[in-house]
Amino acid sequence: MGEVVEGVAVRDARSADLPFIKLMLYEAANRPGEAWPSFEESMEELRNRRFWFNFARDGDIGVVAETAHEPIGAAWIRRFGGEEKGPLDDPDVPVLAIGVVEQWRGRGVGTLLMRSLLDRARRSGVAAIDLTTGAFNEAGVRLYYASGFVDTGRFGDAIRMRARLATLMPATTRPRYRWRARPGRSWR
Repeated sequence: MGEVVEGVAVRDARSADLPFIKLMLYEAANRPGEAWPSFEESMEELRNRRFWFNFARDGDIGVVAETAHEPIGAAWIRRFGGEEKGPLDDPDVPVLAIGVVEQWRGRGVGTLLMRSLLDRARRSGVAAIDLTTGAFNEAGVRLYYASGFVDTGRFGDAIRMRARLATLMPATTRPRYRWRARPGRSWR
């Protein structure tokens, strides 16, 4: 079944999870406080479509957090090549997407998803994982730093990060990072 913490279980993602995966991507891909495109329109944008199209293809690794068999969060990685590959993507390094249902945020679900995903990725031989987030996503940035990701570039308010799995310390021994966006300062 998977890891269980405080009534939340984490299991491997399956192709049948695609509707929920897309919902989590929609939540993660759109900035709070701004007008969002429709769900359908957002999912068809290339920057989003590449994360879900043909989900559970060879090389995809994903996890779903659930309680009472109701999904509450998902995290997954996949490699991009060809037309899917973005200008910052390395075809040998999978890119992370993660989302948690709004009412479950701030309760440790993201941490549980991240630990489970990193463990599965490491066991599958993945050497590194990339992600892109916005500086406005303070909770996400704290989670990524705490999980061993480091900045590899900043573009406007976007932060590109990478975790090298072979060099990550076990989650229980990593230092905790405090990070808050401050006016005029985007570094932690």
